[in-house]
Amino acid sequence: MIKSPLRFEIKSTVDMESILNRQLIGASVLPLERGGLNGVVQILPLVNIALVLIDLNKPVSFCAERKPGKYHFSINLSDNPTRDSLVAQGVSITRPAIFGFNEHLKDLDLQLSAGCRFCNVIVPESFFAEKLTEFGYFFDVKDVLSNFNILSNTFVSSHFALYLNELWQNLPSLALTPKLIEQEVLSTLIECFVSHDDRKVGVALARRERHEAALQVLALTNSSPTKPFEIQDLCSILHQSRTSLFNGCKEKFKMSPLQVVRRVRLHQVRHALMDAEFCIENNISGVSDIASYFGFIGRSHFARYYKNEFLEMPRQTLSNRRYSQQTF
Repeated sequence: MIKSPLRFEIKSTVDMESILNRQLIGASVLPLERGGLNGVVQILPLVNIALVLIDLNKPVSFCAERKPGKYHFSINLSDNPTRDSLVAQGVSITRPAIFGFNEHLKDLDLQLSAGCRFCNVIVPESFFAEKLTEFGYFFDVKDVLSNFNILSNTFVSSHFALYLNELWQNLPSLALTPKLIEQEVLSTLIECFVSHDDRKVGVALARRERHEAALQVLALTNSSPTKPFEIQDLCSILHQSRTSLFNGCKEKFKMSPLQVVRRVRLHQVRHALMDAEFCIENNISGVSDIASYFGFIGRSHFARYYKNEFLEMPRQTLSNRRYSQQTF
């Protein structure tokens, strides 16, 4: 019988990135509102495929490189996808739709609202090709996988989204084997691709150069946590003018480039303040050490930025962690 899904509590952007990097490369997470990032990620490994469900308390932006050899069929399981919309590869999705599956995509560019329930079905390409051949739909579905990145039709909303919602809600009380659940997921998914009832398809938008640069600001800051970046450094590295880089970040994240850098750094600091193991591994302790490690110079400026972001002083975050260790 099916077991309970793996459940991971998310308490920081670093936690979220570590989960994403199980299936992606170089994941970066940027909260789009102030406050700490919290949530839950559930992973249901089946026989050949896996299902992932992400629930977070803040709107976020994800970027990463994709690993080859797997299809990602994603869907927003929110009760109100119009209100809890998302943006995938530059396209706003406000209705039940499967997206992210185009076999030519090399990266992930995703923004989720706080109410999104992001579900991802991960299927090895070779296994999916076998199943398509078995069902007799290989060429029909491969045409969609090659040319489009978004699929919406009546079957997606009336069957696939409903089935996935019920599956997550009823685990592990279902008296089903992983193999049977996998067969049901795949047969329902394939039916979505062959159904033409009110069918709509969309492509991933070609990314503008300044928006690509904005994503690179996020990825670069995240991958070099101890390196200080000023605007002139970013412009030089990314071969962008100040105006282009500023406009790209504002349009993509509603922040300036330096605000992106600062928010990434503050969330990295928060993770370190809450993670004793990180501090031991990097031979740092205390608020000043951690702030300096991530490039913050000037204790008063750092404390003000931190409180403005998280509504508490950094020493309070550290004290809460130490208290929780004492009461464990």
